[in-house]
Amino acid sequence: MKKTDELIIKTAEKLFYRTGFSSVGVDDIRDVSGCSKTTLYNHFGSKDKLIMEVLKNRDSIFRSKLEESIKGLNGKNAILGIFKWHKQWFSEVDYNGCLFMRAVEEMRETLPCVSDILRAHKEFVRNLIYSKLEEYSDKASLANTLMVIFEGLININVVYKNDKNLNDQIEQDSITLVSALLNRH
Repeated sequence: MKKTDELIIKTAEKLFYRTGFSSVGVDDIRDVSGCSKTTLYNHFGSKDKLIMEVLKNRDSIFRSKLEESIKGLNGKNAILGIFKWHKQWFSEVDYNGCLFMRAVEEMRETLPCVSDILRAHKEFVRNLIYSKLEEYSDKASLANTLMVIFEGLININVVYKNDKNLNDQIEQDSITLVSALLNRH
């Protein structure tokens, strides 16, 4: 990826993640990135195309980081590793939930293909979980249950990020639940 493309994508992602897709205009991206509007349009053509590139880039980075965090792990250790990775993400200062879900919430009418990107992103996570449950007899059901717990935590960490004690307790209770599920199967 060219440096200019990378700068524009990273700037747009940061702005979209912080304040949403609808409230960020091309002028905002131009002002923060330092690139001209002409450069932005020459590289991406439109705000919608830039949004798609931001989501594709974020998905690629997310996949690489998550896979790397559990490299060589299987079963319970891999699943707990996925939780650990998510917990680190939740603790980031600028954590603001799932950008893919937010894109669908805001852009589904004007940019319907974001639903396909969201589904592919979530299916990657569900399939990764499934692939790490080799020794379990009911892998599909267990992967689906774990996916629901992960998705719940992604949202809970937005809701309770300012109540550290409650947030920490919910996270710990979730890990206890996951451990019990994995030990039971």
